[in-house]
Amino acid sequence: MRETLAQWVDSVAEFARLRGIPAVLGESVVGYTPLLTRFEEDAVGKDIAEFVVDRCLTAGFLGVVLTSNAAPHHPMWHTDRDWMRRVNARVTAG
Repeated sequence: MRETLAQWVDSVAEFARLRGIPAVLGESVVGYTPLLTRFEEDAVGKDIAEFVVDRCLTAGFLGVVLTSNAAPHHPMWHTDRDWMRRVNARVTAG
């Protein structure tokens, strides 16, 4: 899965570079999961999300949304604030 995700990120970065436009990831890559599904909040989901965030930043993406569930109307907003702040700090540090 990591290899596929890395190839996808690198392809998007190259596409954007060739066209002179910014690359931005707006909904994570895990996919939209139902409101009360906790996959993106578990250890595997977070690991995948962090891998993609780091790969996007290395590839020069202008911005990255952590996961499709990192929004105020999802439980993750209230249960995983420290994780979201820590990973978002990587995005905003550049």
